[in-house]
Amino acid sequence: MWSAGLVMSEEEGVIVEVTDSLVSDEMPEPNEDQLELADRIINRLNPPSRTAISKMIHAKAKVVGAIFTAYAVFWWLTVLRVQSDSTFESVFFGPEFITVTIMAPSLVFLGSLLSDLSRELGQLFPGLVSGILLVLAVLYTFEPAIMGMVGSIAQGEAIWMTTRLAILCTTVFLAAKLLIDAWLLGWVKTLMEQYPELDFAGPNSESQNLEEAIIETEA
Repeated sequence: MWSAGLVMSEEEGVIVEVTDSLVSDEMPEPNEDQLELADRIINRLNPPSRTAISKMIHAKAKVVGAIFTAYAVFWWLTVLRVQSDSTFESVFFGPEFITVTIMAPSLVFLGSLLSDLSRELGQLFPGLVSGILLVLAVLYTFEPAIMGMVGSIAQGEAIWMTTRLAILCTTVFLAAKLLIDAWLLGWVKTLMEQYPELDFAGPNSESQNLEEAIIETEA
């Protein structure tokens, strides 16, 4: 009986070890790069709590939708329905004004995306490309005003063209920043759902915990 009990305990120990190894294989730990990236995102965007991440994603996405809707309406009213700018051609690869109103905001969006990617991942190449794209967007935006100053086109029309381009590019820049922040928060939220034991505390969380501790002490 003693030997049978010993055999059974050894078998149980083997089963427990096998089960633990299977569980550890099924639930891998996040690597250091994921943890470091998530920590940088939390410290920069600074959600007040873990549950606030979903609310921040919703709020940012809603604002992005509103901004893009306003962008589309503004572009339709001030560019698509206006035919007086059809003779303008940019000296940078020769696109017409209506094409520039699409190219410049697109360059701003891609430049913002690559800039944030370079900042969060610490990579050199995306930052270099983002600088090139943003400079091209600035050149396209202020080119009509410069051409108006040198007399190539009417000054009033040139200022109005640059004003529209500046509004469109600024709008896309703001929307891109919010969209990228929402996407990064969504990535952190997914990581936390995969690994519930993770807890990233930002500055707001630390200050809240300190205030709660002070209140409890005074009470």
